[in-house]
Amino acid sequence: MLRYTGRRLLQMIPVFFGATLLIYAMVFAMPGDPVSALGGDRTLSPVLQDQIRAEYNLDKPFIVQYLLFLKGVFSLDLGTTIRGHKEIIDVLAQAYPVTI
Repeated sequence: MLRYTGRRLLQMIPVFFGATLLIYAMVFAMPGDPVSALGGDRTLSPVLQDQIRAEYNLDKPFIVQYLLFLKGVFSLDLGTTIRGHKEIIDVLAQAYPVTI
């Protein structure tokens, strides 16, 4: 039983990296620009768009963005929401009891 549990725990490692990489790649490949969509009907100024891209690392290549995401996951620093600037870990903690 201990061997089975150990094997299952070791299998979680490639599944975690594979699933997060696949989902991250699919979101990255979506058409459109997430920063320009923030403005809705009004277009954001190019300076503000560049500032938002730099703040959320959207100006970096895909692999760098993914590695920064992994660093945040393993350090429990998931960042802030774009709207409202709330810490994502706080948003998850607030929703967790409802999920249970």
